[in-house]
Amino acid sequence: MRHSWGQFLAWLLGLGVGCGVALAQPMPKPETYALLIGINNYRPYPETPSLPPLSYAESDARKMAQALRDPHKGQVRKVRILLDTEASKTAIEAELRDLARRLGVSDTLIVYYSGHGMPSRTGQATLMPSDAKINDEETWLPLDRVQELVRQAGQGRGRLILIVDACFSGQSLPGSRSFAIPGRKDFAKPQPPDLSGANVLLASSADTQPSWEDAELGGGVFTTYLLEAISGKADANGDGYVTIGEAYRYAAVQVEAFSQRKGTPQTPKLYGPDDYTLALNPIAVAKSRLAGLKLAGHITGEQFDALATWLDGPKQPEDLRLYQGGYLTNTQLTLLVNIGAIPGVPAGEKTDVRLKKLGALRRSGKIRLEQLWALSRMVQIGRAERDLSDYLSGKLSESRFLLRLQAGAVRGVPR
Repeated sequence: MRHSWGQFLAWLLGLGVGCGVALAQPMPKPETYALLIGINNYRPYPETPSLPPLSYAESDARKMAQALRDPHKGQVRKVRILLDTEASKTAIEAELRDLARRLGVSDTLIVYYSGHGMPSRTGQATLMPSDAKINDEETWLPLDRVQELVRQAGQGRGRLILIVDACFSGQSLPGSRSFAIPGRKDFAKPQPPDLSGANVLLASSADTQPSWEDAELGGGVFTTYLLEAISGKADANGDGYVTIGEAYRYAAVQVEAFSQRKGTPQTPKLYGPDDYTLALNPIAVAKSRLAGLKLAGHITGEQFDALATWLDGPKQPEDLRLYQGGYLTNTQLTLLVNIGAIPGVPAGEKTDVRLKKLGALRRSGKIRLEQLWALSRMVQIGRAERDLSDYLSGKLSESRFLLRLQAGAVRGVPR
């Protein structure tokens, strides 16, 4: 039988050090780090025009940090955040160097920036730190400088993903994240980004367009829809992962549609490879878990359909959100479903009517989960307290039973 060179090498390594061959070391798990920057207010300088304040850049950075920190959505090991005065040029460069030094060959550094952008005299896209002076380009931070800092500090290891909600059009338009220097007319033609290796730039708009904030959305238009993409809605193939390409395509469609309605054209752009996994899709993961419950016979097809419909909607019931976030087990969700505790999901036909009565209390939000667990356990083991027995038999009204629960007067049930 013939063997490939790879099979032979694997066999040889498997012989171990006894044959004079060192054991192969497992590849380290790829890690992701993130630096989030959001600047609403810029430092004023005497006798120098100031960059106008923004309304939502800081909150956008906070929201993005929260999404990346969420272990059920993001996959980031360490998140750093710089807001307003913290985001000076010196501070940004120091954080870039510190995070880049941690990078291994397979690691990734995500840098998210929300604030003003500016084209340099040579047409290069440039970020404006909080202490930037608009008539001194030495105080600005070009994107190629960001790449160079990361490359040097990381010794060429890893990749850089730049996500920029700013614009480099050189226009002064209220509500946009761009600014024109008064009296300056010598703008060079915008240059396409010069990305090295596997680096990626996800930009909120084309280089000649403003990037907009919007009070209706409560944030930058681009960041709003990028966060929506990361939530799982961009997982086009349903594999449980949101790649940066999927996130871009979803956000681009939403941003363009919204900006057209507003009469403020904005077209996001993606430069570089699009296969990096930006976020996990908790919706796909939850549906997969629910499918397992159906296949095992723990929930019916009708119950699965109702739960899946909730997952695809804009807002889920509290207990389903807890399950989706990993805070409830399959067994706990199965109980909640079959006793009718989740709105819009049919209860199990063969479920004890007493448990269904408790499920109705939970469904209407009248009891907490901790109380439901205790009460349902009493029914299941046949040791219900007198107050519970009287309520379930109809001798005690719902209002009186709930009053006793809230006062902590039912033994074994938390108040």
